[in-house]
Amino acid sequence: MPERSPVPRCARPRLVLWTALAAALLSLTPLSVAAQETRPSWRDVWKWRETWSGVDVARDNWLVYSGITVAPFGHIHDPGWRVRLAGGYGNYEYSGNRSTTPTPDIQSFSAATYYGDALVGYLERFGPLTAKAFGGLSYIAHDITPFDPENLVVGDDIGVKGVLELWLDIGEIGFASLDASWSSAHDTRNARARLGAYITPSISTGLEGWLNLDNQSDCDLGWDNSVDCYVDEKTHLLDYTRAGLFLRYTWDGGELSLSGGISGGSFQTAGDAEPEPYVTLNWLTQF
Repeated sequence: MPERSPVPRCARPRLVLWTALAAALLSLTPLSVAAQETRPSWRDVWKWRETWSGVDVARDNWLVYSGITVAPFGHIHDPGWRVRLAGGYGNYEYSGNRSTTPTPDIQSFSAATYYGDALVGYLERFGPLTAKAFGGLSYIAHDITPFDPENLVVGDDIGVKGVLELWLDIGEIGFASLDASWSSAHDTRNARARLGAYITPSISTGLEGWLNLDNQSDCDLGWDNSVDCYVDEKTHLLDYTRAGLFLRYTWDGGELSLSGGISGGSFQTAGDAEPEPYVTLNWLTQF
C-alpha cells in the first residue's frame, strides 16, 4: 500500500494559511516592541514653544518686534510655568518749542528706540477665562537726536516688568482679550483690549483699543509736578490712545493678525489735529 500522508490534501491549504499567519505575527512582534521602546516623547508631539514677530507702522513712527515663549514642562496651552524672551527696534519723530525766550523755536527730533524683556510666568484656566501673568526684567532705550533736554525718557533704563494677559472665550460667538504691562524702565505702561466675533471657525474680526504711557506722557498730561518736567504744551489722554479694527486668521499651530485705525490727537474735535493712521501685522506660530 502506498504511504499515506499525515495531513489530508483538503487540509493542506488551511495549514499553509495558518502557518503563514503565525509567521507574520511572530515577525511583527519584535517591531511592535521596538516601536514602543522608541516612542517619541511629549516634546516631539506637543506644541511647547510659541514664537511671534510683527511690524507696527504709523505716520511718524514704526516698530519691528519678535519674541518666544517656552513651556518647559508641558503643552503651550496647558496650565503651567513658562519663560518669555522678547525684543523690538523702532523709530519715531516729534517736534516742540525749545525756546528760552518769548520767541518760539520749534525743533524737530528723531529717536531710535529698542527694548528687551526676560520674563517668567504662569498660565492658569478659570473655566472660559485663560490668564497668563509674567514678571521679570525689562530694558528700554530712547536715543534722541539732537539731544532733547526737556524729554524725560532719554537714554537707557533697566527695570522690573509685569505682564497680565487675559482671554475670555465667548463660545461660538467670539472672544474678548486684554493685554496689559508695566515696567519701571521709564515708567512704561501699555494696554490693548479686543472684542472679536467669529466669521468662520478660523476667521474673526472686531474692535481694538490701545493705551501707551510713560514718564514723558505723564509730564505732558500734567500728572508729573517734579522739577524735571517741562511742559511745552499740555496734552490730552486721548493723544496716547488708539482705536481700530482687526482681522484674525488662525490654524492649528498658527495665527495671522492684521489691524488698523487712527490714533493720537485725531480724536479731538477742536484744534488742528490731523488723523494719524496706524497698521499692525503680527504672525504667531506654535510648535
